[in-house]
Amino acid sequence: MMKARIGMAIFAAVVLGLTLGVGAVQAERYDHEKQVGAAVNWGNGKAYFFKGGQYLRYTVRPDLDDEVLGDRPDPGYPKPINQETWPGLPWKDVDAVVNWGGGIACFFKGGEFIRYNMKLDKAEPDTPMPINEYTWPGLPWTDGIDAAVNLGKGKVYFFKGGEYLRYDIEENKVDMGYPKPINDATWPGMIWTDGIDDVINWGNGKLYFFRGDQYIRYDIADDRADGGYPKKINSQTWPGLVW
Repeated sequence: MMKARIGMAIFAAVVLGLTLGVGAVQAERYDHEKQVGAAVNWGNGKAYFFKGGQYLRYTVRPDLDDEVLGDRPDPGYPKPINQETWPGLPWKDVDAVVNWGGGIACFFKGGEFIRYNMKLDKAEPDTPMPINEYTWPGLPWTDGIDAAVNLGKGKVYFFKGGEYLRYDIEENKVDMGYPKPINDATWPGMIWTDGIDDVINWGNGKLYFFRGDQYIRYDIADDRADGGYPKKINSQTWPGLVW
């Protein structure tokens, strides 16, 4: 009987240890239902939001504030992601999209990426390709990224978990000293230090960071999050984005 009790105690301790271990690992990453899976400003007055197997197209009005319902989805959206809507894109869902400039957008899914010719409106034939040191020099996250955004001036920012890095387009490599942690020193006012879902440059001097059903507006010139955020994604702040 004593041996049986000792055996049960050991078993319980092992289970508890495994449970705590899993909990500790999970605590390093946030877990929620994404409202925005990926987003990108196409640079032609249109922005695209992706989630699951669907996408929305927004008409971008940088002269109007989101608080006065200046921006909203175009009629007929959401639409499915397929070969008719996104020729050559093999994935029904994407992790991140960035307008690289020069008529090229990059789509990311897991450890792969696709170069999309915006003028021809189709994926380039030599993609998808793996994320590695050859294709993305200095990018350590070969298993995928969470978000990417072009801030202009030849720099693209990549985000993964609680870190980010800055990529030089002309040099085609990660800048020295990166990745860095996402915190109040690197992104003042950004309370989400353990990860974001996506970020988009709206073209009005603001970045919009998304996580779960909330968003933060970030002022590029002031280099800090605007006051009063995060806010809920709803029919008043982002008409049509809840789908």
